[in-house]
Amino acid sequence: MPRPLCTGFVLAAFWLALATMLGGCSSDAQRSKSLTLPSGRTVRVLGVGRMNFTAGDPALMLKYETDLRIQDKTALRTEVDDIWSVFRNDVEKGKFKAAIISANEVPQGLIAKKSAGYNFVDQKRPDGRWHCLDDK
Repeated sequence: MPRPLCTGFVLAAFWLALATMLGGCSSDAQRSKSLTLPSGRTVRVLGVGRMNFTAGDPALMLKYETDLRIQDKTALRTEVDDIWSVFRNDVEKGKFKAAIISANEVPQGLIAKKSAGYNFVDQKRPDGRWHCLDDK
């Protein structure tokens, strides 16, 4: 015959785990912000912040969630170029010489969530023009 204390503990642990997962999901949704781009496309911005490096100048980074697959670099680059057309103003107002747009797939998985990401890095050349490091 199972002991009631043991059954109660298992149920309590289950509800605590479920509440933690649901709480984590809702807080992520609240932290992201939708951004409508000039093309009419909407992306979910997860955060914008300054990145400092031990060598080199700091960069402004925009991290966002994409519905595209990271492997589809052509479609992803079109989306990132659309984001860059808006984000560039913030980068230049902050007098940054580098910018990072971090594309992140929607996390997949029930318990252990996984997602792929790719960073597009732009640098300002001495002549004032911006150059994406993916462009050789």
